[in-house]
Amino acid sequence: MDAFDVDTSATNLSRRQFMKGSLAVAASAAALSAFGCAPSTKVKEDEGAAMAVNPEEGGTWVAAACWHNCGGRCVNKVMVKEGAVVRQKTDDSHEDSPTFPQQRGCVRGKAQQQQCFGADRILHPMKRKGWKPGGGENANGQMRGKDEWEVISWDEAIDLACQEIKRISDKYGPTGFYCKSPDASINVMCGCVRGWDTTSHGTYTLGSDMIGLPSTDIGKANDRFDLMNAEYIIMYSSNPTWSAAGTPTYYFIQAKEAGVKFVTVDPLYNASAQMLDADWIPVRNGTDMAFMLATAYEMLRLDQEEGNIVDWDFLNKYTVGFDAEHMPPDAKLSENLKDYVMGTYDGTPKTPEWAEPICGVPPEQVTAFARILGKNNKTMLLHNYGMVRCNGAEMIPQMLMALGAMGGHMGKSGHACGGAYHANCGNYGPNLVKAGSAKKPKTKNPCSTGVRQPQLYDLILAGGGEVLDVSNSYGSFHEPIPTTLGPIKGIFHVTDATLQTSLHQKAGIEAHRAVDFVLTRAQFMTTNALYSDIILPVTTEWERPGSVTTCNREFVYCYSQVTEPLGEAKTDQEIGTLLLEGMGMDPKLAYDTSEKQQFFEQIAGSQVMGASGEMEPLVTITADDISEWGVEGEPQEGIISLADFVANGGYQFERTSDDGHGFIGYEDFVTDPEANPLPSASGKLEIYCQARYDLMASFGYEGIEQYKPYPTYVVPVVGYESTFKDKKIGGEKSEYPYIMYNPHYLRRSHSVFDNCPWLRETWANPVFLNRQDAKDKGIAEGDTVLIETPAGKGLRRAALMDILLPGVVGVPHGAWVDVDEATGIDRAGSDNYLIGAEYGGMGVSGYNNQICNIKKYDGEALEADCDWPQRIVSA
Repeated sequence: MDAFDVDTSATNLSRRQFMKGSLAVAASAAALSAFGCAPSTKVKEDEGAAMAVNPEEGGTWVAAACWHNCGGRCVNKVMVKEGAVVRQKTDDSHEDSPTFPQQRGCVRGKAQQQQCFGADRILHPMKRKGWKPGGGENANGQMRGKDEWEVISWDEAIDLACQEIKRISDKYGPTGFYCKSPDASINVMCGCVRGWDTTSHGTYTLGSDMIGLPSTDIGKANDRFDLMNAEYIIMYSSNPTWSAAGTPTYYFIQAKEAGVKFVTVDPLYNASAQMLDADWIPVRNGTDMAFMLATAYEMLRLDQEEGNIVDWDFLNKYTVGFDAEHMPPDAKLSENLKDYVMGTYDGTPKTPEWAEPICGVPPEQVTAFARILGKNNKTMLLHNYGMVRCNGAEMIPQMLMALGAMGGHMGKSGHACGGAYHANCGNYGPNLVKAGSAKKPKTKNPCSTGVRQPQLYDLILAGGGEVLDVSNSYGSFHEPIPTTLGPIKGIFHVTDATLQTSLHQKAGIEAHRAVDFVLTRAQFMTTNALYSDIILPVTTEWERPGSVTTCNREFVYCYSQVTEPLGEAKTDQEIGTLLLEGMGMDPKLAYDTSEKQQFFEQIAGSQVMGASGEMEPLVTITADDISEWGVEGEPQEGIISLADFVANGGYQFERTSDDGHGFIGYEDFVTDPEANPLPSASGKLEIYCQARYDLMASFGYEGIEQYKPYPTYVVPVVGYESTFKDKKIGGEKSEYPYIMYNPHYLRRSHSVFDNCPWLRETWANPVFLNRQDAKDKGIAEGDTVLIETPAGKGLRRAALMDILLPGVVGVPHGAWVDVDEATGIDRAGSDNYLIGAEYGGMGVSGYNNQICNIKKYDGEALEADCDWPQRIVSA
């Protein structure tokens, strides 16, 4: 229990004490130094020496949360000594080996203490000075993002918030509020309109199950031990070294050492490709469909001329809609993918020569790629989601699935066609260990309306209007329900970073200035907080009782409390309780157990794969444990004691290559498709899918006439064609001649960590430019670059590359917007400040194929942003 009951206090853990203790943590920062990091905090040498002597004497190691949505879910442990965190380490619970790898953290995890103890933590409730309840002129909304702040008490903050929530709710009802991710307290209090977007999974959000894939396609590849059985692994739009830190890259390194050849398809020869010495097929972002169609053409041509490329048996047995002889029963159109690729309908065969002007890939590379996908090669076609976060990407899931099916790369060892995403990247299969869940009251949002996020900002600015309600939640869509919404007057921000991470950010800022009230829970002056009226200081996970989370199929992480809440920060449940009480409502409608009880229930409900092949209790819990924790529960028998589970930071299922827990994606379906049908209408992989097309057509979005129920090339609303006048490729360039995308990288997890000084020093905030493009514009390394799009303008410092396609501009994702109100230019170069709301087809948001122009900035040059002042609000 020592690891759980750390005796610290907010008083003892002052910022000064933490920063003194942090010199010892510089030992962990040495791991950052390989990337050029030098901690910015300076401490007197004698203080540092004092902390360095016997650092472990009297200290306690605590498994601490590394809770952000980066894809790693790795082990993070800190030593607490005399009320300060003095050291940090990652997983050392067992000896590292290829079969039993440690769950090691990355540079972001090593900077985690700055998320808890940073000088810019908001520790008290804050109110914008110019705001008063009552709406109208009292809101003084035009000053959001510009106004000064004042510290207020929790009583005043809750009273003011509840006054305004009651007023808006009484006048406008639940549709008077907006929240991207409402929690139980908001559901009970008032309800809200929700926003939806295709965000992380892009078009895979939109009806993947209808074509036979798992929901959002996060499964159906193979177990990590099968990677070594492949001959080729294709990493399509995938860079796990940056976007899925932790063990995935280690798995791929083992495959490389076993002789597997890697191929990367990406506009950037990224860090994973470099590490794995992959062959590079450089495809312009947003033009993947042209490349894939040309690949299908070459597979058909090679098969006809040479044979043994296309697996016709697989296509005929397990798919529908590839050719005229194998159409689904519900097909309304007498067309199919094969004939479209061969040019039967439009007189244009989709040859590599046809595709090259669009995607930029030389024909010989298309042919080589087609050969790799041939049925006699053991090939794994693994994708991430960058290529489907593009305008016009609606049909890519069907096309990529079709390529995998043409080579028969499903259901057998060494072959795969599926996702390579997040912590399960490179290691798919049923969970061998998984976290339990806590029992909580079920609450329901009284408003069922979901509005496409970028349109929602326009709706707010218009004071309401007609919308199409098409989404129940992320990844869940239905036929449109025409809905008229009145004015939205209140915005809640809870666990999200919506204003920062959603496109159409410039309009989002104006929408925030147009409402009567914005209430935000925040740890720092984030973008959400900056444009708010009242900020309620919320704890980090290091200040909460603890939690259990499933990290990958082999590991569950149990993290515990490191410190008591700093300042006056409260947990989400505590804040929700205060708001409900302020509204005169019973908090038990939303929260009927303590957070410690919930933590215990997560532990008690955790399971592990037993010898019987069934999931069994993981943790042994005794009556003494229950009494010591002061919770309700029943004793149970597991395979690890409660004390060890908490102290070790969870449990990892030990594997061997022959342990019987291997997994081959689609093996059950391929073995017996009748007994194991897929979730599509036909039970097969639907290359022609009438149901998904009908749903898409029902939305009535722009350009729907270009789409078919099978994959075709569609000119996107905004994309590569838009870099030319009149959208004619090869003609005169438009005023926005470059195509822009927003890669994820190691400085941030989405927008989280952008304020951490260590990471700011380690990883700059650049714009990636092709070296020749930069030279043509007179831009040198480190110059300040003005990036201009139809939506906005931003500044970044140039990073010149020979490994980025010409004509492509990379704006790494997540920088906290910092708008110069005089010029309207964002000094941080936020990617979403540069992206508009354009959409078509099924509503896929174009995060990765926006158009832009670049030039050397003629104003004051940017300093490195690690030298910018932090957003510190004095108490």
